Amino acid sequence: MLKIGEFAQLGNVSIRALRFYHEAGLLEPCYVDPSTHYRSYEPKQLQDLQDIRLYKAMKFSLGDIRELLRERPSAAERERILRERGALLKQRIAEDVESLARVESELQTAHKDAHEGWRIELRETQPVWVASLREKIRSYEEADRLFAEIERGIGSEFLMGKRAALWHTCVSDGPQIDCEALRFLKRPASLARGIRVYQMPVLRVASFLHSGSDESIPQAYQVLNAWLRRNKLVSRGPKCEIYWNEPPKEKAAESLTEIRLPVVACGRRREGEATLRGAPACV
Repeated sequence: MLKIGEFAQLGNVSIRALRFYHEAGLLEPCYVDPSTHYRSYEPKQLQDLQDIRLYKAMKFSLGDIRELLRERPSAAERERILRERGALLKQRIAEDVESLARVESELQTAHKDAHEGWRIELRETQPVWVASLREKIRSYEEADRLFAEIERGIGSEFLMGKRAALWHTCVSDGPQIDCEALRFLKRPASLARGIRVYQMPVLRVASFLHSGSDESIPQAYQVLNAWLRRNKLVSRGPKCEIYWNEPPKEKAAESLTEIRLPVVACGRRREGEATLRGAPACV
């Protein structure tokens, strides 16, 4: 038999660790002196100790380690277990790398844009049914007319959520604004004259909330432009605005608008496709 200090030295662990493994039910000493309570081990128990250290290094829980030691898997089963664990650890590493990139991005944003008070995040949208009316208009105020036409053409029992708009072009692009007014639907509705009903696809978007009047939205797009450049992303597709809170004009400062831009990594644009314009959009 080996004294606990000798066994610890051979197994390259501390005496404290051996005591913990004993208390956790992972490695029972072969003998405990009834008067001194000193623990002793047999050399053959080194294999169990090596297994414990391996499983701990691979981030198995104490319960999992206890079960593995009890089952004593065959060589083939052990190889399968280790391969599955390796795949899981690779997935965790990938998730940690993504989390680290998010932290670094947030640090950059906090350093450069903290005074703006906007938090930008990447997310995937959910497929949703919408009623749509698209027209060329000369001012953003005309969008209210499009919303009204949708609401007249689609029964109220189909409508849900807030108003939204896809801005295919804006004032900075020419004399007319290409606006697609949207109302979200609980379920597909019957077609009304001039109104399109379709399911919006899943998209990867840069999303952030703008709190305040419409006059400050151009500044929000400038912040977003800078964020996309820092994160090596470009916009693809029309800008989407969802109007979560539309108070009366006298309380315009309480407006809450979510701005979504479909994005891809730099270098993945289709041939001839432009990047997000540097000029403020939807002003």
